[in-house]
Parts: sequence; structure tokens; C-alpha cells
Amino acid sequence: MKIRTLVLLFLSILPLARGQAAPTNAVDAVREAETNAVVKVKATGNRVSLRAKPSLNAEILDRAMQGEEFVSLGETNGWRAIQAPETLSFWVARQYVVDGVVQPARLNVRSGPGPSYSVVDIVDKGDKLAVRGEFNGWVKIAPPAGCKVWISAEYSQIVEPPKPKEETPEKDPQEATVVEGAKTNATAVVKEVPAPKKEELKPLLLVLDKSREQGTYDEIPGILRRANPGLYKLVVIDGDTEKTVCLVRGEQHQMESLLGRSMLIKGRKYWAKGVEWPVIQPDKIHLDPIVSE
Repeated sequence: MKIRTLVLLFLSILPLARGQAAPTNAVDAVREAETNAVVKVKATGNRVSLRAKPSLNAEILDRAMQGEEFVSLGETNGWRAIQAPETLSFWVARQYVVDGVVQPARLNVRSGPGPSYSVVDIVDKGDKLAVRGEFNGWVKIAPPAGCKVWISAEYSQIVEPPKPKEETPEKDPQEATVVEGAKTNATAVVKEVPAPKKEELKPLLLVLDKSREQGTYDEIPGILRRANPGLYKLVVIDGDTEKTVCLVRGEQHQMESLLGRSMLIKGRKYWAKGVEWPVIQPDKIHLDPIVSE
């Protein structure tokens, strides 16, 4: 069903591409582009050259006056591609067009009536061309939709489309009354409901328990969590609860970056007075040991 929907959507878009239902001239293309709010290009100088290709050596097709705007079709290497303006006319070989319809699979559109003129576009079989006249075996046509000409980026600029105005949602009169009432009684509300204070953990003072063996090497798995200031802990999940298995003393910047990660810590283990769990000094940390090992 999804594939069928995508196919139907694709087919509905096809008329916007080059084909029988495509715009037959530049005016239609520009109107369609404006409807879809495409980007425009504006000439910033007088008599700026519009060329057949993005090169100073390319044929000059027309001149743009300062402030004149065109539909942008792309940009490359200091040149901007624009939709060919309606004032331009192009040419196709007469023998390949019947009643304005292209007959071969692909047909060159040239800047003038002859094979020595620049190719400015290529139309496809079945494309309907807007014929403007004939001359010496060539048909003069309006610019096909999407036909590119080029303007120097140095003498043009992108015209930013206007930003849509943000609509202010209508306020519910009842809600507005409640808000106004809240403003009036703001002081009383703040006094009645004070902000909760953040509970801070007291630093844990560690004093070695000399009655127990210290510095033994061990490997302890778990998930890293914060404990007291300067200390972290490894926990294991038991049903809906977390059980602490050891405290971890390491460099803060490293430990903070590993919070919440499953790991296997290898290092020396120490015992402190009055502390239920051992304190391990990491020598090596293996992340996600269940996956990697």
C-alpha cells in the first residue's frame, strides 16, 4: 500500500517536470516558480550580460538592467543560472518539430538559427514548444521551462524571499482572565509555593581501614553513576532497583563523559572506614563489556 501511494505521488509530480503538461514558455515557468516561492536573482549593474554558458567567452544573449529580477536555477564557479527571460527567443531544427511537438528522443535548443550557435537547452520527445516563427529551416520558439542562461555572480545578487508573518494565536477570554488574576496575585503565589531547594551531598571523607587488606587487584562490572562529590559508583540492575557494588575514584572529566555507560573497571581496590563498599582506582576501563567481550 505504501509503495502504491509513493508511485501515485511520484506520478502526480511528473507534470511539473518537462513533458506535455509542462509550462510552454518562460512566463508560465516564472509564475509557477513564484507560486512555490523559489529564490530570485537581481542584476546589480546596468547592461549586465546574459550568456549562453557560464564563461566570459560564451555568447551574449541579452543584457539585464539594474534591479531586473530572474528566477534562480543554480550557481557554479562565479556564475548564476537563471530561467531564460521571456524576451529571449531560441531555435530548433524545423525537420524535428511537427505542430510544435518535438519528434526525436532529444533535440538541441540553440541560441540562433543554425548549428554553429550555442546549445542552451535540450528538449525531449513529446515536449510542446511555443512557436514564434520560422527562418531558413529553423523554428523560433519561446524559452522552454527550465531553460538556463547565465549571469555573473559579481554583478548580481540573491533576492531573499520575504519571511512569512507569524500569526499570533487568539487568546481564550477565560484563559486571559485567569492569567490577569495570576498577575494580580503573583506575590502571594510565590510566597505560598517557594521553589524547592536542591539537596546537596556532603563530601565523603575517606580514611583507610588498616584492618582490611588494601590495594588488591580486582575487576568489577557495572553502570557508572555519580556518588558523593569527587566520587562515582558502579551499580548493577536488580529488577526495578539499582544496587551499588563499589565506589570509583578517577579523573572527573573522564568519569563525567562515561556516566550511564556499562563498563568493566580493572584496578586496585581499597577499603575506607565506615564505608560499605570498596573504592576502586581505575587502571583500565572496558566499555560495554557484555557486547565487546
